[in-house]
Amino acid sequence: MPKDDHVRGADTGSALPGAGQALDVDPSAIPSLKSAFSGALSKLDQQIEMAVTEVRVRPWAGDPVSIEAAEKFNERSVDSGDSALDALQGYQRQLKSAMDALTLVERQYQVIEDDNSGLMEQQGGC
Repeated sequence: MPKDDHVRGADTGSALPGAGQALDVDPSAIPSLKSAFSGALSKLDQQIEMAVTEVRVRPWAGDPVSIEAAEKFNERSVDSGDSALDALQGYQRQLKSAMDALTLVERQYQVIEDDNSGLMEQQGGC
C-alpha cells in the first residue's frame, strides 16, 4: 500500500490501512479529537435522517411544470449518485473512518504504554 494510504500513530510507527492520508497524532489529543468527530457525526446523522425523511418534495400544483421541478429537485437532493444526500453520506463515512482510525491508534498507544510499564517494572524502575 502506498505511504499516503496510511494513518500513523506518532510514536507507534504502525499504519492503519485504508485511511487515505498520513496522520501523526499526539496521544493526549486523541480523546478531544474523538469527541469533536463524534459531535460532528451526531449532527451529520441528524441531517442525513432529515434528508432521507423530509427533503423529498411532491409536485405542489400537479401540473407538468411542478412535476418536472419536483423530479429535478429530488434527483439533485437525494436520488442521483452525485446528490446532496450522497455527498453527506460520503462525509459521514469519512468521519466514521477517522474515528475508527483514532480508536485504533489509541489502542496502539495503550499497548505501547503497557509494554513500557511492564519493562520498567521488570527492570525495577517502578
